[in-house]
Amino acid sequence: MQEKVVFKLDVFDERIKQRAMKVVCDFPGVTLIDVKEKGKLKVSGEFDKFQMTKKLKKIYKYVDIIALEHDGEPKKNPDPVKKPEPIVKKAPSFRRWKIVS
Repeated sequence: MQEKVVFKLDVFDERIKQRAMKVVCDFPGVTLIDVKEKGKLKVSGEFDKFQMTKKLKKIYKYVDIIALEHDGEPKKNPDPVKKPEPIVKKAPSFRRWKIVS
């Protein structure tokens, strides 16, 4: 299942940032990496997010997961189709019947 994970990675040293990118690139299952926003590293693909966090913490100890999304799940329809309720007929009343003897 495809996942999008956003890591908080506030690094001011360019060398540490490059090492973190190398770790993420070498991780199996990663399909997309985005570092356009300052202090955020967005990774998408099929991978173990906890193992990746563990490896990133070896490089820089202040790494946190900010957001997590699943790409493979279908989105839920906000207006589900309601099924019509079945029509229930009442049983006839026996009070009006006349018994002829």
